[in-house]
Amino acid sequence: MASTLTWLDYSERDRRRTLDVIDLFRETGTVDELGLAGVGNSYSDLFFPGTTTLQTRACYFLLIPWTFQRLERLGVASSEAESRARREELHLNRWLREGNDTWGVFGSQAGDALKRLPSEVYWGGLGSWGIRTFSGHKWAYFRSLDGFRRRKKQFQNTRRDPEGRRAPPMNWHPHLPEPPSGFPRANVSVALRRQDAEYLRERIQTRQSESLLAVLAGRADGKDLDAEWPWDLDDLDEVSPVLREHLRDARHFATCMQGAALLYNLMLAELKERDEWQDKYRRRLAKWTDEVLELESALKDWKLDGVWQVVRTQDRSLRYPTRNFVERWIENLKGAGPEGIGDNANARTLVRDRETRLKRGRARLTNPRRLELWGGESGTGRLSYRWGPAKRVLKDIFDGLARSEGDAGNA
Repeated sequence: MASTLTWLDYSERDRRRTLDVIDLFRETGTVDELGLAGVGNSYSDLFFPGTTTLQTRACYFLLIPWTFQRLERLGVASSEAESRARREELHLNRWLREGNDTWGVFGSQAGDALKRLPSEVYWGGLGSWGIRTFSGHKWAYFRSLDGFRRRKKQFQNTRRDPEGRRAPPMNWHPHLPEPPSGFPRANVSVALRRQDAEYLRERIQTRQSESLLAVLAGRADGKDLDAEWPWDLDDLDEVSPVLREHLRDARHFATCMQGAALLYNLMLAELKERDEWQDKYRRRLAKWTDEVLELESALKDWKLDGVWQVVRTQDRSLRYPTRNFVERWIENLKGAGPEGIGDNANARTLVRDRETRLKRGRARLTNPRRLELWGGESGTGRLSYRWGPAKRVLKDIFDGLARSEGDAGNA
C-alpha cells in the first residue's frame, strides 16, 4: 500500500518542520542518515531564510500571491477555494511550460497530475519575507476567506478613522507589485520584471537583514553565485563579523560531520563485501582527511557552543543523544586526527551506536534485510545549507534587476 501524508490542523512551525524532513529525501546526497537535520536546517534558515530545497524559480514568490489575491477579489467561497486555487496554479504552470525558459517550472514531468503545488513549496518563504501577512498554513487561509471578506466589508462600511489607527484586513503585503497586464491568461513567464526583482530584494533586506541572503541580494553581483560553498563568501565586506563567525562554524560542522557519513557508508560496503565500494569510500575518506588537515589549526580550539546557539535561536529542538554524538565525534577527531579514521575503533563504535539508537530495528548496520536494500551510497554529501536553491532564486532576482523598466514579456 502506498504511503500518504494527511495534514492536520496544527501550527505553521510544525508544518515547516515536517516539510523539512520530506525535503531531505529529495536530495540523495544529503539524506539525514545520522540525524543531523536539526543543525543543517538551523543554519539553512539563518543563511537563506525563506528558501527550501524544492524551490526552483523566484517568480513563484509573486505568481502565488497574485493568484490568491485574484481569488479574493473574485469572491471565491472558502468551500471552493482549495479546488479553485489548484486549478489556477495548474493553469499557470501550463502557461509557464509553454514559454521559452521552462527550467524549474513545476509539473514539467507530472503535468496536471502534480501533487505538490508551488504554493505549498513557497508558502513558508512568502511568510518569512513578509509577502504573506496571513499567519497560518494554506488550508487555514482557505477556510478564513469568508470571514476575511466580512471583516473587509465591515471596515469599508465604517466611518473613516482620521488618525489612521485602523487598517483594512489584508492577507498580503500592501506594496506587492501589480501583476502584468493580462494575468493570468497572458504575459506569464519565469522572468522577473525589474520592479518585481526590486520588490523581492526589498522584502529580503527588510525582513531578513542579518542573513547572507540579504547581503547577496543587496550586492546583486553574479560573480558571488560562482562560490561552491556559502562560507567561500565570508570575506565579503558586507558580511558582518557575527555572520562571518556563523559561516566559520557552519563550515567546520559540515566538514567534520561528513567524515561520519563517509565512514558509515564504508562500514555498510564492508558488510556487503563489495570491494569496489570499499575502495571508493576509502578514497573519499582520504580526500576528506586532506581537507580536515587544512583546517587543523582552526579546528584545534573550535568549540560547538556557537552551533548549539544557532539551533536554539532558530527555534529548533536538538535532543541530547544528537548533541552527544556530535561532541564525541569532534572530540575523537581532534584527539586521534583524521588520518586512518576508516579504521578508528572509537569512530566506528560512535557511528554504529548512533545509527542503532536513531533507527533501532531499521538500522542497516545491524539488520541484514535493511542492509540488503542499501544501494551503495546514502547521505554522503556535505551540508551546503540550501546554497543551491538560494543561488537559483538569487540569479532570477539579479537578472530582473539588470532589465530595463520597459522590458516586456516578464512574469
